[in-house]
Amino acid sequence: MRPGDRSRLMIVTALATVAVATAACGPTGQPPTATAPSAGTAPKAGTVSHTLTVGGQTREYAVHVPAGTGTTPLPLVVQLHGGGGNDVDIESQTGFYDLADKDHFLVVSPNGTGGPLGKLLTWNAGWCCGQALNKQVDDVAFIGAVLDDLEAHYPVDPRRIYVTGFSNGAMMTYRLGCALAGRIAAIAPVSGALDYDGCAPARPLPVLAIHGTADQNVPYDGGKGTDEGHRFPGQKDRVDRSVADSVGFWLKADGCPGEGAQQSSGSLKRTTYAPCSDGSEVVLDTIVGGGHAWPGGARIRPRAQEPSDALDATAEIWAFFSRHELPTTSATATAAVTRTATAAVTRTATAAVTGPRPV
Repeated sequence: MRPGDRSRLMIVTALATVAVATAACGPTGQPPTATAPSAGTAPKAGTVSHTLTVGGQTREYAVHVPAGTGTTPLPLVVQLHGGGGNDVDIESQTGFYDLADKDHFLVVSPNGTGGPLGKLLTWNAGWCCGQALNKQVDDVAFIGAVLDDLEAHYPVDPRRIYVTGFSNGAMMTYRLGCALAGRIAAIAPVSGALDYDGCAPARPLPVLAIHGTADQNVPYDGGKGTDEGHRFPGQKDRVDRSVADSVGFWLKADGCPGEGAQQSSGSLKRTTYAPCSDGSEVVLDTIVGGGHAWPGGARIRPRAQEPSDALDATAEIWAFFSRHELPTTSATATAAVTRTATAAVTRTATAAVTGPRPV
């Protein structure tokens, strides 16, 4: 074989290897497909992707199972990616899978909707964002269907289901708190706003809100973000609610005291409102000078703002979640009534298994 032929063969082989790897991982970094665990059996450890059809649209979510999981019900944390991201991005920011392995809980990372190949995925959080808003996608029904599916196949404790999210995912977290308070034990939005009218939670809901004062995408004091027109040009005039208004809604809804307890540590200013009705609480972690990023997490894009080191948001959120459970009455009512959109949801039995954490 001539040297030139050998070089060309090596290049073709390398490209073929990359192509096979890319096909195996899928367009958004998802791992190969596998069947879902049978109800009542111990699921395999690792990260698993499932596909559902909700309202005639195919949707995806990934679930992470820690090693040693059996059939004993475990807490479930739902983490929602920001606008333009996906399940891999939010996990890269938060590291919740690693914490779940350590503290033994389940994590689910659903995907929004948007462009092809898992790009520019968004949530319809009310008046944001992207194609999910433009097409009026029912993301509340989707998350409800995800919870139904998980409870049917995984050992989920229905009294310990929690939701957190970043940016557009934080906005969706607020909206889910409005719509599914009878099913969710607590929420923790990070760098988001309650950009939704008509919020009427079924019960007092524990809330931990985390936000930086120098956030340029979802401004701390409300108004227009400086970067929104770049990604979603059709919504460049969107006005976000301020942190004071977003948190203030929950203070009133939860029947909290008017004055909160103040704590400070460097650039972190924590205000705790408690006790509120039915054992709930509202906590606001303000990061002075903090930008539009997951505090203590990873910076996943070159243009993204640098995360503050004033707070390990993932650890703080889990600590907050750990002290709250859904009241027994709410859990009973949920079991009897909820099971959202079962007739409109079809499991397509596509799933994907990987090792510890996607990269």
